[in-house]
Amino acid sequence: MQKKEALLLKLEELGVLQFGQFTLKSGLSSPFYLDFRRVVAYPKLLQEISEQLWELIKDLEFDHLCGVPYAALSLSSALSMMHNKPMIVKRKEVKKHGTKKMVEGVFEEGQKAVVIDDVISSGISMIETLEVIEAEGLEVDYVISIVDRMQGGVSTLEKQGYQALSVYTIAEILDILYRHDRIDEQMYNLTLAFVQNNQIGYEQLRLQRKAVPRLNYSTIKVNAENGVTKRLIDIMEQKQTNLCCSADVGTKAKLLQLAQEVGPYIAVLKTHMDSIEDFDQELVVELQALAKRHNFLLFEDRKFADIGHIVQQQFKAAPYCIADWADLITVHVVAGASSVEALKQIALEKNVGLIVVAQMSTVDTLTSREYMKKALAIAQEQQEVVVGVVSQNKRPRDAGLLMFTPGIKLGGGSDNLGQQYNSPQEAFEKRGIDLMIVGRGIYQDEQPAQKAAEYRKVGWEAYLKRL
Repeated sequence: MQKKEALLLKLEELGVLQFGQFTLKSGLSSPFYLDFRRVVAYPKLLQEISEQLWELIKDLEFDHLCGVPYAALSLSSALSMMHNKPMIVKRKEVKKHGTKKMVEGVFEEGQKAVVIDDVISSGISMIETLEVIEAEGLEVDYVISIVDRMQGGVSTLEKQGYQALSVYTIAEILDILYRHDRIDEQMYNLTLAFVQNNQIGYEQLRLQRKAVPRLNYSTIKVNAENGVTKRLIDIMEQKQTNLCCSADVGTKAKLLQLAQEVGPYIAVLKTHMDSIEDFDQELVVELQALAKRHNFLLFEDRKFADIGHIVQQQFKAAPYCIADWADLITVHVVAGASSVEALKQIALEKNVGLIVVAQMSTVDTLTSREYMKKALAIAQEQQEVVVGVVSQNKRPRDAGLLMFTPGIKLGGGSDNLGQQYNSPQEAFEKRGIDLMIVGRGIYQDEQPAQKAAEYRKVGWEAYLKRL
């Protein structure tokens, strides 16, 4: 008897392969179940399985092994020790302490990794792991598993450009077990029919992965790591508004008048103080009074982007003294995470929340997909001080961050300066955003207060509808 067959029979004897009626994570009722978590109780068996996996990759050139959490972590650990191959670990979620990294280990950009899972079904857990690993600069060509359930996952991975290798297919398993009288003909046919009738196609998986996380504000508040986020969500829920008014006006009088009119309907007032031609500290004092009266936060859209020493100076320096009055500020990460780190100490002392600009709303923005991924990763790692991100993309899945989206206008459209607009319904229901940033749609209206009230109503209804 071949080693591969003998190993499979052991797996069946120990209950790793089970037949009966099982409810899968997807809700489907399946006639079989594969429970490779049991293998950790049998070190010799774990070694034998690992050797079969090694046979798939022994001739490949790669630098690291990575197991999909959690079932495959023991497999990657065993392979790493048995064959002296470095291992990296992809976390299932970012920890709120320590390094706060999603990928742990010692590696360099451009190195190759082989990713391991116990079973490939739809391929979604594998793809989620691949996305995180590749965002760190590692390259992946091959993925391996003990079992291919033959339900579309391998095909999906191949369409994404990966080569998927497995020790067994479910058809091979059924053949071996049937030949050794471990299952009867009825179970053989029932299981094969289940697999054939429950294929998960590439398009189905693509649509599933495009689904927007439907997080409510209370969930985000619970997961938030900083007080500014919690305070903002309290305001939003108390006033039933997710509106941030972008006050892009040029004088002190216009700014104060606008703040007074829209204050009852907004959660945040966004300013560009370096555009106010008659700026003085009296303006700040009056704005703070209005913010207190109408219960909204002050958001200075400074977009800090320089090296650390310079952004620290800009944050504190006169005449604007932003650190002394702003509740929220924006920061570009074109200079890397160091920009956030430089602002962090002052921001924590002053209770100011940072918002990372991951994407701009212009039609020819240079904030590429790769840049957005890296910006989001920085935001996720710095949640002690980062409140959220500015983006027009779909909402990040991190439950502790808020998504601010500019370019919102009733009816959508565009202007002649390259600004693209989305409707509130599109933004909240399809993109899953948390706060809409509206500028000209409010302050250029003849009745800003009435228009702000309209945006508030439409935005809150769109948020409720997406839940």
